[in-house]
Amino acid sequence: MLFLAVTLGFFVENQREHYIEARRESQYIQSFYEDLTADERDLQSNINFLRAQARQADSLHALMKNITTKQPANLVYMYLRGAIRGTAGLLYPNDRTIVQLRNAGGMRLIKNKNVSDSMALYYREVELIRVLSQEGQVNKASLREKSTPLLNADDYAKIVDSNSAIINPAETIYLRQADPEVINSCLIEVNRIKTLNGGIAIRIQRLKERAGRIKDFIKKEYHLK
Repeated sequence: MLFLAVTLGFFVENQREHYIEARRESQYIQSFYEDLTADERDLQSNINFLRAQARQADSLHALMKNITTKQPANLVYMYLRGAIRGTAGLLYPNDRTIVQLRNAGGMRLIKNKNVSDSMALYYREVELIRVLSQEGQVNKASLREKSTPLLNADDYAKIVDSNSAIINPAETIYLRQADPEVINSCLIEVNRIKTLNGGIAIRIQRLKERAGRIKDFIKKEYHLK
């Protein structure tokens, strides 16, 4: 009888642990699903920004190619300022769930291997995009440095309003100098930014599509509403 009671107690406790773990798994999956839903919206914003900046880079190249100090340069100032802006376009995924899982050693709670593998691959791609984005920040810093000799400080300040939005001032502004070598160096960086933006935008588009596929899969596997 004592053996039976101990065995039964062990069985009950084991079932209780399984129930708790299954419940925690469901909570993590629901949280991950919500992260992916938020990502889909945010990723599209990243794509839109990167593509718009790439289009501006094309325009900037055409504007700067043969410019002189006698030609209006309002758009050159605007596009240059937009191209070198700090962290605009960087990827900030909603990673609360994966962080919680990693910190709690909870990846073992995700029993469905296809789901856990999908989570790992998703965030591996996120990290790769972040590395590429950091490379883009290096290019922007280089363009900021190389373009400085071309610009008048007072005019450069007129390109943003009180909310730091880039604007086209009412007055016509001009370059401080138009050294062909300086311009050539700037255009090389502009081209690098454009090319990298295009590549990152493609990767983010694929990441967004992957988020949608993962959502469909876990919705089916875990019967999410």
